[in-house]
Amino acid sequence: MRKPIIFAGCSFTWGQGLWSYCPTKQNVPTVDDYLNGHPIPHDAQQFRESNRWAQLVSRHYENFEPIIKRHNGGTDEESIKFIDEVKRNHVNQHTLLTQNVEWNDVELCVFQTTQIYRSSFYFNHGGKDYRVFSEPNRRNFDRLEHIEYLKNPDGIVNTYEPNILKETKDFNIFYDWLIDNKISVEDFQKTHCNTMFNKIKNKLKELEEKYNIPTLIISWTDEYLKEILNDEWASKRFVKINHNGKEYECIEYLFEKNPEMEIAHDPSVLHKSGIDGHPSLVCHRHIASSIINKITTDKLLNGKRNI
Repeated sequence: MRKPIIFAGCSFTWGQGLWSYCPTKQNVPTVDDYLNGHPIPHDAQQFRESNRWAQLVSRHYENFEPIIKRHNGGTDEESIKFIDEVKRNHVNQHTLLTQNVEWNDVELCVFQTTQIYRSSFYFNHGGKDYRVFSEPNRRNFDRLEHIEYLKNPDGIVNTYEPNILKETKDFNIFYDWLIDNKISVEDFQKTHCNTMFNKIKNKLKELEEKYNIPTLIISWTDEYLKEILNDEWASKRFVKINHNGKEYECIEYLFEKNPEMEIAHDPSVLHKSGIDGHPSLVCHRHIASSIINKITTDKLLNGKRNI
């Protein structure tokens, strides 16, 4: 029986775009066609699943199985929720988890951070609970929701899927909260990043301290780098990506110096991909190799851990 490794992340973990490398004569869609609902051929889907870095890491070791979210994309909030679903072995057609997992058998959790704006920011003002969503530039806001927290059947408050009482584009309540807490709109970016980083860190620390599951962190963007690198606990679990003898602190930096690591700029694709900003086939291999090296160095599997 293969032991599970949790890989919590967004489309960079799910493997979007890898179908562009599948050696098939079937019609493989560009990224725009895919986003508009064009189906991915079965063989191309299998190629994606077999060649994403999570699968490569698991396949490197004997008897390990990657546990990955059902859906493409996602937020850091959703990745935390996914870990909790695995812990509760909560599986149905609506869950992020697609298979039964024995929690006591989980050997490792790798958390890939995504763009921070995708995660909402929760706050309480005037005795009421709210959450606000940013636009991609994190300087403007998309919407505000008045929410109430509900309890799961087991009596635990569900902080991931609150009941939405009202949605609005009027952000005056949020601006009042910022003023009351002496936070400028510009400083809110730092507040949001720090809050989300602590949520990720606390979840991973829970896995290690309560369940003895080692954890690693890898980043797509540079948004969390300051928090991670300045935190003794997180920095020890942080995976840098090695490419041609140089280490990159996040996938974004790897793309900047090596454009071919991005599908859109990789001449080796077998099908037209369109402007697909996801990791190339070779990039997935570099990510996998970097994680495997970290696992080996820190003896996270089948050995006494160094961290």
